[in-house]
Amino acid sequence: MYNEGEIDGRNDSMKRAIFFLFFIFILVGCTQQEIKEGQVYVMKEDHFSEEQLGDMLNIEGRIPFQKYVNQSLMSQYDSNRILLTISPDGKEMYFMEKMESDTSFQVIKGETREKVRVIKEDIESKEQEIIAENIPFISKVLWNTEENMVAFGGGERLTIYNVKSKTTVMEEKLTQDNIANFFWSPIDENKLYSEQPDLANASIYYLNSQKKVEAYETREETYYKGKLDSNYYYGTKWDLTNGDTKTVILDKQGKIIKSLISGIFRDAYQKSLVVVGERGFGLYYVPDINASDKIITLTKEYIYDVKFIDDGKIAYTTKTEDVEANLFYLYIVSSNGNELKKLAVNGASIAVLPDGKSGYISGSEWQQVDFLQNKLGKDNSSIENEERDELQEIFITVRGAMRIFYDLELRGVKNWNHLQNYFKNTSLPEQWAYFDMEKMFQERNHKSQNSDYVMEIHLKHYEINGNNASITIGVNTKNPYGRGVAMDYALELIKQGENWYITGFSTFPYAAERKEIEEVVQETIDKIQTGKLFSGEFENKEVMMGQIQFWMSGIPHLAPSAEDANAVKVFLQADNQEIYKLVLEKINQSIWKPTKLTKENLSSL
Repeated sequence: MYNEGEIDGRNDSMKRAIFFLFFIFILVGCTQQEIKEGQVYVMKEDHFSEEQLGDMLNIEGRIPFQKYVNQSLMSQYDSNRILLTISPDGKEMYFMEKMESDTSFQVIKGETREKVRVIKEDIESKEQEIIAENIPFISKVLWNTEENMVAFGGGERLTIYNVKSKTTVMEEKLTQDNIANFFWSPIDENKLYSEQPDLANASIYYLNSQKKVEAYETREETYYKGKLDSNYYYGTKWDLTNGDTKTVILDKQGKIIKSLISGIFRDAYQKSLVVVGERGFGLYYVPDINASDKIITLTKEYIYDVKFIDDGKIAYTTKTEDVEANLFYLYIVSSNGNELKKLAVNGASIAVLPDGKSGYISGSEWQQVDFLQNKLGKDNSSIENEERDELQEIFITVRGAMRIFYDLELRGVKNWNHLQNYFKNTSLPEQWAYFDMEKMFQERNHKSQNSDYVMEIHLKHYEINGNNASITIGVNTKNPYGRGVAMDYALELIKQGENWYITGFSTFPYAAERKEIEEVVQETIDKIQTGKLFSGEFENKEVMMGQIQFWMSGIPHLAPSAEDANAVKVFLQADNQEIYKLVLEKINQSIWKPTKLTKENLSSL
């Protein structure tokens, strides 16, 4: 079933020795690539000490793909059923199948993380069994050293299946953890190293004892991340003193043989490897581990997924420039580091099929990719012509608006030209989202950080009533320096013509609390006009009540709900010209008291 390695034997004893080594290689074959069993190894007879290996690793590494005598196995998948791996004994196939329920609408921007199930099928009897379901799209599969357990990872979720007991392992603990990457120990079949989204070396799992050890509880500074050959592995060393993360080559005992490059290991092919930078920003390609100073920077953008594919090419995904669409770019790069193709795709995760010649991209519709011809399959639905319902039209506005908002917050960039595309002021009730954004642009003097960031937006709640909509979203951002944020926002929108516009941040026009605030504000205006409050600032002036906005004063931040708010900012217009802000704070959890009246810093609380 598996192809033979290229072996240069000169006598029978040498052939037997090399065959024995080849057999061991097959048993312990685990890689960072999608399908880990049945590797191809190219060996030489030269022998070097570990000191010599530190300078020159005279091995060819491994080609992490399978070839089959029975090629019909590779045809047993379609757009809804993807072959993930074949068991090392050649008796079982494992498929990923899309589940009928569609939850992708909950993601406005970012990976959709649609739910799938994993099905095990006996190749001879065709008997099938569901071994896991309701898990995200799987982009990585690894067998342990004894080949009695297989791990499926994707969407920051890890599922481990014990072949002998036919059960999943440590399911409760693994469900609670966000696991971005993982690798099995080369000497302990029950030990697995993990990586979290912002932590290169995270928890270690001991499956036989059902124990999880945190990074701060272990003395292991270097975690295994990938395999070079049967003796040497790739690892990530985290230096606690300076915070630097380096990819290194280790032996089975954990001794560092060679330090390669700063960054976090992602995948390897023969003597080549790719790493990502801190927090996933930047992709760096080392064509030859023996010349690790010769580094090709493929991109500085955030990397969602990266894989070696057939013939040592590289496939990776980033976000597109289109701020209104939830699309990604799939790049295919030659072994020389040259871009071969750039394709717009629905999803960010890559599932490479066992032969490395084709694969699938995650998303609302899985898209097949032909890695030989560097093109999408013919059965893919059109992205541009996809019909959108009203909620999807709202998502377009939310994506564009929040990009403008966070370009200012995280980069100090003021997109004046696009402000009117997503924000409007409206009356009845008064909501001034465009005015809010204008004041933010005018009053905030952020210095541009000239750094990229990545943003995810999740839908939490929505109501659509004709041409009006209320929506609550969760926004997560991060940049290479760790200055991301996680916040919830309540937005009010209106449809004018064919487009939706944001009219208010945390204005809650239909909430009972707003009626209460209106009464308190009107009483406050009367007191100011009669000189009883704030030195009679409004004496002899006509005052109109403008936007009412709910805040949380401790952060401070816009309140995600009226009930959570402990402060309110109200815009007041005097003599139809000057705009003031009136701040009220909640006293003793029930009484609203005016605390500030000013014409300064209108964009803040």
